Amino acid sequence: MGTVSSFTVSCPLSIGQLVLIELDKQPLPLFPEDSWFSTKVVVKSPEGFTYNFPIYRWITDGEVHRFREGTALTVFVDNHHLGRYSRQQELKQREHDYRWDVYVEGIPHCIKAENPLSLPCEVRFSFTKTTEFLYTASTGLTELQLKGLANSKKNWTNLEDLRRVFCFKQTDISDYVQEHWKDDDFFGYQFLNGTNPLLIRRCATLPSNFPVTDKMVFLRSQCNLADEMKKGNIFLCDFKRLDGVTANTINGKKQYLMAPLVLFHKTPDDKLMPIAIQVRLELKDS
Repeated sequence: MGTVSSFTVSCPLSIGQLVLIELDKQPLPLFPEDSWFSTKVVVKSPEGFTYNFPIYRWITDGEVHRFREGTALTVFVDNHHLGRYSRQQELKQREHDYRWDVYVEGIPHCIKAENPLSLPCEVRFSFTKTTEFLYTASTGLTELQLKGLANSKKNWTNLEDLRRVFCFKQTDISDYVQEHWKDDDFFGYQFLNGTNPLLIRRCATLPSNFPVTDKMVFLRSQCNLADEMKKGNIFLCDFKRLDGVTANTINGKKQYLMAPLVLFHKTPDDKLMPIAIQVRLELKDS
């Protein structure tokens, strides 16, 4: 487990032009089933050609797996019947493995999976990471129970209360976040490294429902919105999909979602700085 191996297999005869290779992992009697992560297969032919087969997949069973040669080919150029067949089978498998599911109507779809173990091995967390998650969750729950907070419904009135919740589980990252969470550049950093950075779009024209002016965002600067948008330095994050989504009821209290607009400015030192935030609150009965 955790070892790396490289294998060389020689064949003195020419096997012609290679289109596909087949890989399978034969189980050994009386030995537990193991998984192999294959990176690539390189074949050097007697004629001097080199064929590269990128794998980068886990092989966990004894089935035969087929992989195409790594030369990029469009569907029109890939005219070999084996190549076309392999392409069709791969597409079918990916359509089965990565399907969209509707968690709640009105919000972005999520991947369809019964649990993390039903996902392909390539997109699961590693054993080490999974163990770390379980350890962090168990230690955090134990700490809450020792402090009498596991079943507490008392509201927190300030951020200092939050600092005392998990004081035993601190890291360099958590300390940095506690120190810099109010900084504008860290706010922009979190948008770029958050759960949905693809929602950020370069802004060429402000939305009609976002009446931002130069005096609002560039009080002590020579910049103006029109010039910065022409330079491609203004970005917009629009959460309009959250408008009207019914939120949960927590501890008997109805919750509400906002559909904000967030405007960012990319500074000359490549920082994404928030310059305007408009919050819209929808008060709708469920």
